[in-house]
Amino acid sequence: MQLSEHFNFSAGVKRLRSASFADVERWISTFPAVLGAPPTLATTDAICRVFPDTTRAQAEALEAELSDDRSLLSQLEGTMLQKRNHPLVWQEWHPFLYGAIRIMRPKVVFETGVFDGRSSALILAAMSRNNCGELVSIDLPARVTIPGATEKMFKGAQTNLPEGCDPGWLVPEHLCDRYRLHLGDSKELLPALLGQYGQIQVFMHDSLHTFEHQSFEYRTAWPHIETHGLLMSDDIFWSAAFHRFSKQKHVPYVNVGDFGVIRVTR
Repeated sequence: MQLSEHFNFSAGVKRLRSASFADVERWISTFPAVLGAPPTLATTDAICRVFPDTTRAQAEALEAELSDDRSLLSQLEGTMLQKRNHPLVWQEWHPFLYGAIRIMRPKVVFETGVFDGRSSALILAAMSRNNCGELVSIDLPARVTIPGATEKMFKGAQTNLPEGCDPGWLVPEHLCDRYRLHLGDSKELLPALLGQYGQIQVFMHDSLHTFEHQSFEYRTAWPHIETHGLLMSDDIFWSAAFHRFSKQKHVPYVNVGDFGVIRVTR
């Protein structure tokens, strides 16, 4: 069974069920971006669109590789049940993220917003398979619910870290040798860290989803992403920032279930 078959609801449907008046106001403000967005693609289609040299058979094999990794998935599921007392929830774009890292074999990936560490674990698992790569993550620990960020998680999800846990607690210990986690506000940490690394291959935003913060991260990371690298962002319809940035750079993006992907061209 493909991992994507475990996804019963889109992120949009989940959030609609718990929508507040403020949510509705925000959705109205992002309406132009939603209208102008490309159609959402399934994992295989998205991989083939972003990486034209990858065949459908190769894309499907990568999705199956993740789905068949029972050791990893069982470990993540067991840890989640132990700490959160509920099953691990995967999103539509997680298999795409894993497949993209496997295809690109990046040396350096930057990620903002870690929380439990689902995405971090998948990136590191792909790097382990590749036997190369380093993940640099920045997270402002959600010891309590963070307005504009974890408070907007889908209905039923816990919006703060488990007691006594740091961000990324879900990442298996055997994957941590490639993991560089920095705790703090990305507005303070991101510029300096990018300066240290110079050029990176992948940047992924999943921190504070306000227009101002998303725009800051996209704008700050862009000059450091190598040609043909990726700028990725979760929750691209929480503000119009990703859609507007794509237009400003004259580079179209791919939409994988509320997750945006731009292949960098110069």
